[in-house]
Amino acid sequence: MKTSVYDNDVFFENYQKLRSNPNSLNEVVEKPTMLSLLPDLQGKKLLDLGCGMGEHLQLYLAHGAQFVVGVDLSATMLTQAQADLTKLSKKSPHFSLYQLSLEELEHLDETGFDVITSSFVFHYVENLPALLNKIYTKLNSGGVLVFSQEHPITTCHKTGERWEKGVPIEQRAYRLRHYRDEGERQRNWFQQPFITYHRTIATIMNHLIAAGFRIARVEEPMLEKQPKWHTEFKDLQHRPPLLFIKAEKI
Repeated sequence: MKTSVYDNDVFFENYQKLRSNPNSLNEVVEKPTMLSLLPDLQGKKLLDLGCGMGEHLQLYLAHGAQFVVGVDLSATMLTQAQADLTKLSKKSPHFSLYQLSLEELEHLDETGFDVITSSFVFHYVENLPALLNKIYTKLNSGGVLVFSQEHPITTCHKTGERWEKGVPIEQRAYRLRHYRDEGERQRNWFQQPFITYHRTIATIMNHLIAAGFRIARVEEPMLEKQPKWHTEFKDLQHRPPLLFIKAEKI
């Protein structure tokens, strides 16, 4: 089985500190946008790919989901998710968790999902067309896939400075010279190296269409209507950090 960088103790500790910030990108941008794209969850069965500590699974149950399933590669993440979800489902458990990489999704016995979601994950997937085909088979007819990933404007960076800066130091323009150069990117976060994959928006959408999905909605939130966050997220006023897509199984 592949290993997860989140099972590194130092990395996981730093990640928890980041996620505990109520003003994080997850809380201010990702969660509200994801929830706005979901259908009515009352009585639905959901699958969350790359579920992490189960925060989205908790949200889905709170919004009326009947049963939720989480898949993640990190044992550390799933241990925390198990503990938190158990607190919410003491009388009758309404969840299942599986330690799998997304490349192994066909080994997940669960099927017949009304909704499949994924947050901050698809840019880690090397073979996106293969994953989308597996997702399609797991969805009921008319089912919905909603996912967020790092925006291709962000994933395109390869070398050099990300920003063109003025004097005094001011972020003036985000460099996109590698946007059309799709493929592997070497990254580093919390002093841990890892790999992500860059694809253009057109490539992502065409992969969805080829898998049989109908694209229902696309969002690129930039906080322009939320001035209270402009100081903390000043670089998000003119470029989207995340791409959200809602697609339906035809």
